[in-house]
Amino acid sequence: MMSEERARQMLVEYIERTKKSQSDVAKEMDVSPAYVSEFLKGTYKSPETAIPKIEQLLKINDKKEVALREPGFQRTTVSGVVMDMIEYCHIQGKIGVAYGDAGVGKTMAVREYVRLNPDTTIYMTISPCFATVNGAMELLAKEMRIREKVARQIYSEAVQRLKGSSKVVIVDEAQHLTLKGIEQLRHLAEDSGTGMAFVGNEEIYLKMRGRQEKAYSQLFSRIAERMEVLTSHITKEDIELVFGGSGVDGDAVEILFRISRTNYGLRGAVNVFVNAAAVFGEVTAKHISRMAKEMNIA
Repeated sequence: MMSEERARQMLVEYIERTKKSQSDVAKEMDVSPAYVSEFLKGTYKSPETAIPKIEQLLKINDKKEVALREPGFQRTTVSGVVMDMIEYCHIQGKIGVAYGDAGVGKTMAVREYVRLNPDTTIYMTISPCFATVNGAMELLAKEMRIREKVARQIYSEAVQRLKGSSKVVIVDEAQHLTLKGIEQLRHLAEDSGTGMAFVGNEEIYLKMRGRQEKAYSQLFSRIAERMEVLTSHITKEDIELVFGGSGVDGDAVEILFRISRTNYGLRGAVNVFVNAAAVFGEVTAKHISRMAKEMNIA
């Protein structure tokens, strides 16, 4: 076990290197911010209890630093389609939907668009607990920093803020929304004149389309842009673009390409790649193939 002096020095260096706050570090150590503050000042009554926590924190961080990271964002065939759809909604103030297979890079495309346009995007990720009208309005209030608590008041405030704002609302994982939740957001877009992009799996499109019944026709007719994205749209050039910087050879690219065209999508290929590197220390075609089999992907 390291000494108290050494532990304090290492913790200070960790905070400076990572540029994290004492509150962030306290959360990582599962202690209170006061605990960290007092230990750093040398006033904590039982400093020996902090040393094992600091050792564990530094050990995990060292492993994270040397671990292979997932490939960064690349504008692939699929991500390009999603980003173009969002941009269309953004510029034209229209409603659009990008839907299709899981794991093809829809969410990565959304996040990249938000990264490139931080001041003019409102990004909502729908989980089942936010599926209803009230849930969607609660999430919208959080993202827009609206203090109102009642759904209709949130709606009214959001409409006023969005009018003339040049913003776009992006709704990811939109398949979780109920039909009434979708309708509420659609009305929000129309009443405020704001573009809105729904992104999700095929279920969101089916909900919007319905069975061509009259009850669904008004919603469906408002969709100006409909883009389907499938694993079959992923090209070998996309795989070369995503993994090219990792030094994989042509045989490895071929295997990763085949994986990406399965139900596991590009996400499956990335998971196989990262796991192969972690287990075998390199990413040859042989190791990627072996890892795919161990993961029951191939």
